Amino acid sequence: MKKNIISSLLSVFILFSCNSSDENKLPDNNSEIINTPFTEGSVEMGIFSNDIDLGKLIGKIDFSKANTKEQYEQLLAHDADVKTIFDLIANMGNQNPLAAWAVTLNIAECTYNIKNDEVLGKVRGFGWTMDNYYNKSQDQASLYLETLAQTDKIIEQDKKIYSSYKPSENKGSGAINNVDFSQFNREIKNDKQTILGYECDVVVYTPKIKDENAPMQLQKLVVYTSPLFNNVINFAHPFYLEEDQGILRLDIYYLNNETPTLVMKPKEIKEIKLTADDLTSRTTIPVYTQDDINWGFKALGIMMSGWGMLEN
Repeated sequence: MKKNIISSLLSVFILFSCNSSDENKLPDNNSEIINTPFTEGSVEMGIFSNDIDLGKLIGKIDFSKANTKEQYEQLLAHDADVKTIFDLIANMGNQNPLAAWAVTLNIAECTYNIKNDEVLGKVRGFGWTMDNYYNKSQDQASLYLETLAQTDKIIEQDKKIYSSYKPSENKGSGAINNVDFSQFNREIKNDKQTILGYECDVVVYTPKIKDENAPMQLQKLVVYTSPLFNNVINFAHPFYLEEDQGILRLDIYYLNNETPTLVMKPKEIKEIKLTADDLTSRTTIPVYTQDDINWGFKALGIMMSGWGMLEN
Protein backbone atom coordinates (compact mmCIF):
# COMPACT_ATOMS: atom_id res chain seq x y z
CA MET A 1 0.00 0.00 0.00
CA LYS A 2 1.56 3.27 -1.11
CA LYS A 3 -0.66 5.55 0.87
CA ASN A 4 1.35 7.55 3.36
CA ILE A 5 -0.47 9.52 6.04
CA ILE A 6 2.41 11.94 6.51
CA SER A 7 2.66 12.48 2.77
CA SER A 8 -1.01 13.29 2.50
CA LEU A 9 -0.82 15.86 5.27
CA LEU A 10 2.33 17.46 3.87
CA SER A 11 1.28 17.45 0.24
CA VAL A 12 1.65 21.22 -0.02
CA PHE A 13 5.44 20.76 -0.02
CA ILE A 14 6.54 23.38 -2.59
CA LEU A 15 9.33 25.94 -2.77
CA PHE A 16 9.70 29.18 -4.67
CA SER A 17 12.37 29.02 -7.37
CA CYS A 18 14.51 32.11 -7.97
CA ASN A 19 16.04 32.91 -11.32
CA SER A 20 19.74 33.04 -10.45
CA SER A 21 20.99 29.83 -8.82
CA ASP A 22 24.10 27.69 -9.31
CA GLU A 23 22.92 24.84 -7.14
CA ASN A 24 22.06 22.64 -10.12
CA LYS A 25 25.62 22.75 -11.40
CA LEU A 26 27.82 19.74 -10.73
CA PRO A 27 31.31 21.11 -9.96
CA ASP A 28 32.80 17.74 -9.09
CA ASN A 29 32.67 16.30 -12.61
CA ASN A 30 36.47 16.42 -12.75
CA SER A 31 36.89 14.53 -9.47
CA GLU A 32 38.74 11.26 -9.43
CA ILE A 33 36.26 8.56 -10.39
CA ILE A 34 35.52 5.93 -7.73
CA ASN A 35 35.10 2.41 -9.09
CA THR A 36 34.50 0.33 -5.96
CA PRO A 37 31.01 -0.35 -4.56
CA PHE A 38 29.94 1.56 -1.47
CA THR A 39 28.95 -1.12 1.03
CA GLU A 40 29.42 0.50 4.43
CA GLY A 41 29.69 4.04 5.70
CA SER A 42 27.80 7.30 5.99
CA VAL A 43 26.43 9.96 3.65
CA GLU A 44 25.88 13.52 4.88
CA MET A 45 22.94 14.79 2.85
CA GLY A 46 22.00 18.44 2.46
CA ILE A 47 18.90 20.22 1.17
CA PHE A 48 19.29 23.47 -0.76
CA SER A 49 17.02 26.13 -2.19
CA ASN A 50 18.30 28.97 -4.36
CA ASP A 51 21.84 27.83 -3.53
CA ILE A 52 21.07 28.25 0.18
CA ASP A 53 21.86 25.38 2.53
CA LEU A 54 18.70 25.08 4.61
CA GLY A 55 20.50 22.93 7.17
CA LYS A 56 22.64 25.84 8.38
CA LEU A 57 19.87 26.78 10.80
CA ILE A 58 19.96 23.38 12.50
CA GLY A 59 21.72 23.35 15.85
CA LYS A 60 21.77 27.12 16.28
CA ILE A 61 18.76 27.17 18.59
CA ASP A 62 18.82 25.23 21.86
CA PHE A 63 15.25 23.96 22.18
CA SER A 64 15.94 22.58 25.66
CA LYS A 65 15.83 26.18 26.92
CA ALA A 66 12.70 28.24 27.45
CA ASN A 67 13.93 31.31 25.56
CA THR A 68 13.53 29.89 22.05
CA LYS A 69 12.03 33.05 20.60
CA GLU A 70 14.76 35.22 22.13
CA GLN A 71 17.44 32.98 20.62
CA TYR A 72 15.71 33.22 17.24
CA GLU A 73 15.57 37.02 17.39
CA GLN A 74 19.26 37.23 18.28
CA LEU A 75 20.19 34.95 15.39
CA LEU A 76 18.04 36.89 12.97
CA ALA A 77 19.81 40.09 13.99
CA HIS A 78 23.40 38.82 14.06
CA ASP A 79 23.76 35.56 12.10
CA ALA A 80 24.13 35.99 8.32
CA ASP A 81 23.25 32.37 7.48
CA VAL A 82 20.07 32.46 9.54
CA LYS A 83 19.03 35.82 8.12
CA THR A 84 19.51 34.49 4.58
CA ILE A 85 17.27 31.51 5.27
CA PHE A 86 14.50 33.60 6.80
CA ASP A 87 14.75 36.16 4.03
CA LEU A 88 14.21 33.27 1.62
CA ILE A 89 11.11 32.21 3.55
CA ALA A 90 9.81 35.79 3.56
CA ASN A 91 10.30 36.08 -0.19
CA MET A 92 8.44 32.81 -0.66
CA GLY A 93 5.60 34.13 1.45
CA ASN A 94 5.27 37.14 -0.83
CA GLN A 95 4.96 34.84 -3.83
CA ASN A 96 2.94 32.03 -2.28
CA PRO A 97 1.94 31.72 1.40
CA LEU A 98 1.90 27.94 1.10
CA ALA A 99 5.51 27.99 -0.05
CA ALA A 100 6.64 29.83 3.08
CA TRP A 101 4.93 27.21 5.23
CA ALA A 102 6.26 24.30 3.22
CA VAL A 103 9.93 25.33 3.19
CA THR A 104 10.00 25.02 6.96
CA LEU A 105 9.65 21.26 6.54
CA ASN A 106 12.85 21.21 4.51
CA ILE A 107 15.03 23.00 7.04
CA ALA A 108 16.85 19.82 7.95
CA GLU A 109 20.04 17.86 7.58
CA CYS A 110 20.48 14.12 7.47
CA THR A 111 23.10 11.45 8.01
CA TYR A 112 22.50 8.17 6.20
CA ASN A 113 24.25 5.22 7.85
CA ILE A 114 24.42 2.43 5.28
CA LYS A 115 25.64 -1.16 5.51
CA ASN A 116 24.75 -3.63 2.77
CA ASP A 117 20.92 -3.93 2.84
CA GLU A 118 20.37 -1.60 5.81
CA VAL A 119 20.00 2.16 6.08
CA LEU A 120 19.29 4.40 9.05
CA GLY A 121 18.53 8.00 8.21
CA LYS A 122 19.22 10.27 11.20
CA VAL A 123 17.30 13.46 10.40
CA ARG A 124 17.73 16.68 12.37
CA GLY A 125 14.94 19.16 11.78
CA PHE A 126 13.96 22.51 13.27
CA GLY A 127 12.97 21.44 16.77
CA TRP A 128 12.60 17.74 15.99
CA THR A 129 14.57 14.61 15.14
CA MET A 130 13.71 11.49 13.15
CA ASP A 131 15.11 7.98 12.76
CA ASN A 132 14.12 6.46 9.40
CA TYR A 133 15.19 2.78 9.29
CA TYR A 134 14.97 0.22 6.50
CA ASN A 135 16.26 -3.36 6.24
CA LYS A 136 15.65 -4.55 2.69
CA SER A 137 16.59 -8.20 3.18
CA GLN A 138 14.27 -8.58 6.19
CA ASP A 139 11.47 -6.40 4.78
CA GLN A 140 11.43 -4.29 7.93
CA ALA A 141 11.17 -0.53 8.36
CA SER A 142 10.34 1.98 11.05
CA LEU A 143 9.97 5.70 11.74
CA TYR A 144 10.73 7.40 15.04
CA LEU A 145 9.89 11.07 15.61
CA GLU A 146 10.66 13.20 18.66
CA THR A 147 10.15 16.88 19.40
CA LEU A 148 12.97 18.84 21.01
CA ALA A 149 10.72 21.78 21.85
CA GLN A 150 9.70 22.51 25.43
CA THR A 151 6.05 22.87 24.51
CA ASP A 152 2.84 22.23 26.40
CA LYS A 153 0.88 22.06 23.14
CA ILE A 154 1.88 18.40 22.75
CA ILE A 155 1.05 16.01 25.58
CA GLU A 156 4.03 14.18 27.06
CA GLN A 157 3.23 10.76 25.59
CA ASP A 158 2.99 12.24 22.08
CA LYS A 159 6.38 13.98 22.14
CA LYS A 160 7.92 10.71 20.95
CA ILE A 161 6.13 8.48 18.46
CA TYR A 162 7.12 5.31 16.64
CA SER A 163 5.78 3.31 13.72
CA SER A 164 6.90 -0.08 12.40
CA TYR A 165 5.81 -1.67 9.13
CA LYS A 166 6.69 -3.90 6.18
CA PRO A 167 7.96 -1.86 3.19
CA SER A 168 6.60 -4.43 0.73
CA GLU A 169 3.13 -3.46 1.96
CA ASN A 170 3.79 0.27 2.45
CA LYS A 171 6.24 1.40 -0.23
CA GLY A 172 7.34 4.98 0.21
CA SER A 173 5.96 5.31 3.73
CA GLY A 174 9.17 6.95 4.91
CA ALA A 175 9.05 9.60 2.22
CA ILE A 176 7.81 13.13 2.89
CA ASN A 177 6.36 13.38 -0.61
CA ASN A 178 4.05 10.73 -2.02
CA VAL A 179 3.88 10.98 -5.81
CA ASP A 180 2.34 8.47 -8.20
CA PHE A 181 5.23 8.11 -10.63
CA SER A 182 3.19 5.84 -12.89
CA GLN A 183 1.76 9.15 -14.16
CA PHE A 184 5.23 10.34 -15.19
CA ASN A 185 7.41 9.71 -18.23
CA ARG A 186 10.85 8.32 -17.39
CA GLU A 187 13.78 9.22 -19.66
CA ILE A 188 17.39 8.08 -19.25
CA LYS A 189 19.85 10.69 -20.50
CA ASN A 190 22.95 9.72 -22.50
CA ASP A 191 25.29 11.94 -20.50
CA LYS A 192 26.55 10.88 -17.10
CA GLN A 193 27.37 13.15 -14.16
CA THR A 194 29.77 12.69 -11.27
CA ILE A 195 28.60 13.19 -7.68
CA LEU A 196 31.54 13.36 -5.22
CA GLY A 197 33.52 10.93 -7.34
CA TYR A 198 30.67 8.53 -8.13
CA GLU A 199 29.66 8.42 -11.80
CA CYS A 200 25.89 8.61 -12.05
CA ASP A 201 23.25 7.92 -14.65
CA VAL A 202 20.79 10.78 -15.10
CA VAL A 203 17.08 9.98 -15.18
CA VAL A 204 14.41 12.62 -15.82
CA TYR A 205 10.79 12.26 -14.72
CA THR A 206 8.16 14.53 -16.28
CA PRO A 207 4.37 14.37 -15.87
CA LYS A 208 2.45 12.74 -18.70
CA ILE A 209 -0.26 15.37 -18.30
CA LYS A 210 0.40 18.91 -17.06
CA ASP A 211 -2.39 20.74 -15.30
CA GLU A 212 -1.77 24.38 -16.13
CA ASN A 213 -4.35 25.45 -13.55
CA ALA A 214 -2.82 23.53 -10.68
CA PRO A 215 -0.98 25.85 -8.24
CA MET A 216 1.34 23.03 -7.23
CA GLN A 217 2.41 20.37 -9.68
CA LEU A 218 5.73 18.59 -9.90
CA GLN A 219 7.06 19.78 -13.27
CA LYS A 220 10.22 17.71 -13.38
CA LEU A 221 12.40 15.51 -11.21
CA VAL A 222 16.02 14.86 -12.19
CA VAL A 223 17.49 11.80 -10.51
CA TYR A 224 21.19 10.90 -10.32
CA THR A 225 21.77 7.18 -9.67
CA SER A 226 24.96 5.20 -9.11
CA PRO A 227 25.33 1.44 -9.71
CA LEU A 228 27.91 1.44 -6.89
CA PHE A 229 25.23 2.26 -4.29
CA ASN A 230 22.65 -0.19 -3.03
CA ASN A 231 19.16 1.15 -3.73
CA VAL A 232 18.41 0.74 -0.02
CA ILE A 233 19.41 4.43 0.25
CA ASN A 234 16.41 5.41 -1.87
CA PHE A 235 14.00 4.47 0.90
CA ALA A 236 15.23 7.33 3.08
CA HIS A 237 14.90 10.08 0.45
CA PRO A 238 12.13 12.76 0.41
CA PHE A 239 10.69 11.15 -2.73
CA TYR A 240 10.34 7.38 -2.96
CA LEU A 241 11.42 6.12 -6.40
CA GLU A 242 11.71 2.49 -7.43
CA GLU A 243 15.11 2.87 -9.08
CA ASP A 244 17.40 -0.17 -9.27
CA GLN A 245 20.48 1.93 -8.47
CA GLY A 246 21.17 4.09 -5.44
CA ILE A 247 20.03 7.71 -5.77
CA LEU A 248 22.70 10.25 -4.79
CA ARG A 249 21.01 13.47 -5.89
CA LEU A 250 17.56 14.85 -6.64
CA ASP A 251 16.81 18.08 -8.53
CA ILE A 252 13.17 18.97 -7.89
CA TYR A 253 11.28 21.39 -10.15
CA TYR A 254 7.89 22.62 -8.98
CA LEU A 255 7.85 25.53 -11.41
CA ASN A 256 8.57 25.49 -15.12
CA ASN A 257 11.96 27.19 -14.74
CA GLU A 258 15.45 26.28 -15.91
CA THR A 259 16.75 25.97 -12.36
CA PRO A 260 15.48 23.49 -9.77
CA THR A 261 13.27 24.59 -6.94
CA LEU A 262 14.94 22.26 -4.48
CA VAL A 263 18.14 20.23 -4.56
CA MET A 264 19.00 17.28 -2.34
CA LYS A 265 22.66 16.32 -2.66
CA PRO A 266 25.45 14.82 -0.54
CA LYS A 267 27.92 17.07 1.24
CA GLU A 268 30.21 14.21 2.18
CA ILE A 269 30.45 10.46 1.54
CA LYS A 270 32.59 8.46 3.98
CA GLU A 271 33.46 4.76 3.84
CA ILE A 272 33.79 3.85 7.51
CA LYS A 273 33.03 0.91 9.76
CA LEU A 274 29.69 1.28 11.51
CA THR A 275 28.75 0.06 14.95
CA ALA A 276 25.51 -1.69 15.86
CA ASP A 277 24.29 1.58 17.40
CA ASP A 278 24.82 3.37 14.07
CA LEU A 279 22.11 1.16 12.56
CA THR A 280 19.75 1.01 15.54
CA SER A 281 16.68 3.22 15.57
CA ARG A 282 15.23 4.71 18.71
CA THR A 283 11.85 3.29 19.72
CA THR A 284 8.95 4.08 22.01
CA ILE A 285 5.46 2.82 22.72
CA PRO A 286 2.80 2.48 21.49
CA VAL A 287 3.80 1.18 18.06
CA TYR A 288 1.62 2.79 15.38
CA THR A 289 0.79 1.41 11.97
CA GLN A 290 1.31 3.58 8.90
CA ASP A 291 -2.41 3.70 8.10
CA ASP A 292 -3.30 5.03 11.56
CA ILE A 293 -4.56 8.59 11.13
CA ASN A 294 -3.38 9.39 14.66
CA TRP A 295 0.19 8.76 13.57
CA GLY A 296 -0.07 11.32 10.79
CA PHE A 297 -1.54 14.10 12.92
CA LYS A 298 0.94 13.52 15.73
CA ALA A 299 3.85 13.45 13.29
CA LEU A 300 2.75 16.76 11.79
CA GLY A 301 2.50 18.30 15.25
CA ILE A 302 6.06 17.23 16.07
CA MET A 303 7.48 18.51 12.78
CA MET A 304 5.90 21.95 13.34
CA SER A 305 6.64 22.14 17.07
CA GLY A 306 9.88 24.10 16.70
CA TRP A 307 8.14 26.80 14.68
CA GLY A 308 5.34 26.92 17.22
CA MET A 309 7.84 28.04 19.86
CA LEU A 310 8.50 31.22 17.87
CA GLU A 311 4.87 32.25 18.35
CA ASN A 312 5.22 32.41 22.14
